[in-house]
Amino acid sequence: MFLIGIIASIFIPRLFKRSPTAEWASITEDLNSLALFARQEALANHFVYRLTFIANPKGTDSVRVEQEKDDPEKPGHKKYDLVSSYYLPTTYNFNTAIRLKAVYVGKTNMLDEQQGVAHCYIIPDGLVQDVIVHLVRRLNGVETSGSFIMNPFFGRFEFNEGLIRPAR
Repeated sequence: MFLIGIIASIFIPRLFKRSPTAEWASITEDLNSLALFARQEALANHFVYRLTFIANPKGTDSVRVEQEKDDPEKPGHKKYDLVSSYYLPTTYNFNTAIRLKAVYVGKTNMLDEQQGVAHCYIIPDGLVQDVIVHLVRRLNGVETSGSFIMNPFFGRFEFNEGLIRPAR
């Protein structure tokens, strides 16, 4: 019994501790689910959609799917509303250990330009704006970082370890 207790005390905490590699893979999958949903909706409905990244200094960072609509209060102007779905989540909240560091469009960090909010647009023909999303994971004093690079033709994020700088 004593040996079983020692072995359990070593291995049980490891079962609940997620490795950075598994965390990055899970985030990639979740971001790609949102991007795929927005891309399919843009193709089917012929509206512009966007992924909105929100860096919340007092809470959890998130990303959500929004659809372009006519603004009834300002004729000729557009606004974006949160999309809802019965089948798929349209908002993703990052783990509290994960923080948005930057969202690059070209060489511009849109989080800095737009006070903690950045967008990735999907147009009705299915093309997705080329963005790079930088995330930082801080857990138990250890910091790891990752870059999620959008492939605009396939509408999928690809993960790269570390912070990848924009090429342009």
